[in-house]
Amino acid sequence: MLHVVVIANPFAGTTRGRLSGREAVRLLTHAGFQAEFRPTDYSGHATQLARQAVAEGKDLVISLGGDGTVHEVAKGLAGTDTPLGVLPSGSGNDFARAVGCLTVDEALDTLCNGFDQVLDTASLDGGFFINSLGILASGLISNRAAKLWRWLGHRRYTLASVATLLNYFGQEVHWKIEHGDDVILDASGRYLMAEICNSPFTGGGFRFAPESKLDDGQLDACLIKPMSPWTSMQQLPRAASGKRLDHPAISVSSFTRLEFTVSQPVGYHRDGEAGYLEAGTHVVQIEKKNIRVRVPSRWSLRSNLETT
Repeated sequence: MLHVVVIANPFAGTTRGRLSGREAVRLLTHAGFQAEFRPTDYSGHATQLARQAVAEGKDLVISLGGDGTVHEVAKGLAGTDTPLGVLPSGSGNDFARAVGCLTVDEALDTLCNGFDQVLDTASLDGGFFINSLGILASGLISNRAAKLWRWLGHRRYTLASVATLLNYFGQEVHWKIEHGDDVILDASGRYLMAEICNSPFTGGGFRFAPESKLDDGQLDACLIKPMSPWTSMQQLPRAASGKRLDHPAISVSSFTRLEFTVSQPVGYHRDGEAGYLEAGTHVVQIEKKNIRVRVPSRWSLRSNLETT
């Protein structure tokens, strides 16, 4: 019998039928696990609880919640042999979507019958992330979405995108993008948005770099220069549907290390958790083969774009 720990905010699952920690334990126990619920009390507590579970030799640590909970739990498991499991119960669930566990039924089947795959993570100025990093308008959108009603679900990001792109026209950024020993971009200019992707999904299902893969040893930077609000609105449905963005102001580059320099503070998010970066130079880089994740038995990293 596998000993598993479920980590979640104790108030998760109290609205719109989301799964609670205690209900998750009941389902897992019925499926044959020895499961324990460990609730979080404050920001960062999930990381501590995950590290404690590793020290206790637990077989699997399960994140119950959205991308913010996945972020904290994964941070505590990175660099260890203890695998991460995912039960989706959040607004965006982008990482759950990327690993084929978008519904509770899919996730339970994965926990019972899946296998553990070693995936990449990434860092911003040494700070961990696993799914995506957004800068400029992307960060402002996440900051705005965080203030909207949770019951809106992934629609929070769509509403925040429209409101932001009507009034924000970018700022000056210098980019230096490297892949191994090669510099593939060294340029300055005004940019509207940047999304740094480890998986294809961000912002509740948008795909700015739809060919991103979680185990390919590289990240993908979607850089978007200023465009009219009308043009921006036309591109959003393409990103939401997974179609390749096709506009002269948009470029996607694969990289292993990226530097960007801004002369004023800039909005950002890491795995959907929003904030602001100070003016100066910031570094993003891949952390190869850094975490074990329970994925579906039927699922292949080479076909994760088929996940819906």
